[in-house]
Parts: sequence; C-alpha cells; structure tokens
Amino acid sequence: MPDYRVPKQQAAVLVEVPPHPPEQRVVFLAPYAQTHHGAETPSDIFNVEQAFIPLFRESGEVVLARHDAITWVLIGEPRRTEWYYFETRADFPDAAVHLEFDTGGHIDGRIALLGPAGGQRVLDIINRQEGFLHVERDEELFLVNLKRVVSITLKEQ
Repeated sequence: MPDYRVPKQQAAVLVEVPPHPPEQRVVFLAPYAQTHHGAETPSDIFNVEQAFIPLFRESGEVVLARHDAITWVLIGEPRRTEWYYFETRADFPDAAVHLEFDTGGHIDGRIALLGPAGGQRVLDIINRQEGFLHVERDEELFLVNLKRVVSITLKEQ
C-alpha cells in the first residue's frame, strides 16, 4: 500500500531546551491549519496539548522535545512562517516587557496587546494565553513558553 503524505513547508527555528544551548531545528507546516484560515504556523505546532513536539535536525534526524521543557523558540523568516500572527496583530498596540525565565535567562521585547477593549493590558494577555506567547524583538519573533517564565517586568514605552 502506498504511503499517503501531505506536502508540508519547512520552517527553521532556534529552540532552547535546557540544559542544552539553543539549537537549530526544523518544523514542518501543513498547508491548512486546524484553528484558523490558511497555512499552519510554528505557533500552531508549539501551542498544542501534546506532551512532545517533533523537531527535526538538518540531517533529518527527529528529536521529540518535551513541550514543557522548551523555554523559547526563535522563528526563522517570521513574516512568512508566522504570517497569521502578523495579520491578526496589525492594528493592535504593544507593550515593552522584560521576561525572566526559570533558567536565569531573559528576553526583552514587545507583546502585542491582542484582545477586546478593556482587556488589553499585559496582565490580561498573559492570563488569557496558554502555552507559547509571541514576543517581538526588533525584526525577530520569539514564542515564549509561559510555563518557564518566572516574572514579567513592564518597561517604559
């Protein structure tokens, strides 16, 4: 019986899974997402309720990373691969933040204040978000695992 395969696009990501240093990996994106219109995005892959996420080395070797062990993911070509986030956040304000992780590391960036009127504070956003949160830093886009964040400091605009 022939194998049935869905053609998928590759997306490069840099993933931090302590105690290892950040490593380049590849995720495969389906042409159709389950939770929104259009193609799947890296955040669709990481915001799942599965215990392990398949991440591929450039050699093709698969690594099954425990979802909760991942600290952050830096998205390669974010405007292309994380297109749905940028489409959704286009008209929303953002807030500067300093995130500290249980590893001792940190990321400074901006969080889009996506939400209804009256629900656009950083506190509202992080309490509504489950799993990985989008954090922008200049032209970079991170997916930050909120389970690994120990504190968030609001910075002056």
